[in-house]
Amino acid sequence: MRQRGEANLMKLRQLLWQRVQRGKLIKPVLWIPLWMWGQSSVIEPLPHSLAVSPFLHSYGWGLGVFVQSWKGPRWGTYWMGDLTSYRTKYEARTRSAYRDQGGKDYVFGKVYYAYLAELLWGYQYIVAQRMSHTPLQMSIQAGIGPAFAFLKPYYIEVAVPISANQAIIQIDTYDPNRHSYTDIVGEADFYLGFDRIQAVPGAVFQTGVLVDVGKDPSVIRSLAIGGRLQAFVRPIQTLYQRPGRSVWVSGYLAFYIGNAWK
Repeated sequence: MRQRGEANLMKLRQLLWQRVQRGKLIKPVLWIPLWMWGQSSVIEPLPHSLAVSPFLHSYGWGLGVFVQSWKGPRWGTYWMGDLTSYRTKYEARTRSAYRDQGGKDYVFGKVYYAYLAELLWGYQYIVAQRMSHTPLQMSIQAGIGPAFAFLKPYYIEVAVPISANQAIIQIDTYDPNRHSYTDIVGEADFYLGFDRIQAVPGAVFQTGVLVDVGKDPSVIRSLAIGGRLQAFVRPIQTLYQRPGRSVWVSGYLAFYIGNAWK
């Protein structure tokens, strides 16, 4: 196919030059850009690739993996998986009232840490092919797949009075009926609560743009940007004072680095 394309370009250059010689083309100089264009060739993607990237979205960040499988010169399929954190803009840290006694700052009203695991399968189509003189390739993508929200309890240290001037420290989750700012010493250790993780299933739909940079198709340097729609079977609530959400839209950004092969 590439040889046929180069042969057609050669015929086109010969035809244009004949028209120049006959005076049917205004000026020979106008033929120069077309000649340069004719010298360039399409650099097709290799059939398979694997890449990884830090993955950023509107509510957190994490790590992503990207696998491509090209079925033709312009279209193919892909797998995209990522594990990321999730937090709302309302999760601001509060200064501990017991900071001078070793209390850690914490997020007041936080009830869960949340992490998202998503796996998508989709189609991609090249709208701008990589050329020998333009080492950029742009594809549009659309995919869908399962999603899981993992909720780990958020523990705090609470001062429990045992006398008029003494108190003991207890580990607990936030309860607005029992805990106030003056009761909370600070944030407890992160490793607590892994045995109480809850998994909330859902689904994710994605659409975006992928821009590949570089002339060598075996080296993956790709910028991915787009949007996602996530929906879960029940609301995801991380703060007591904020209602949970079952559906939300987010943007994402990733820069994949990897390799491709035949």
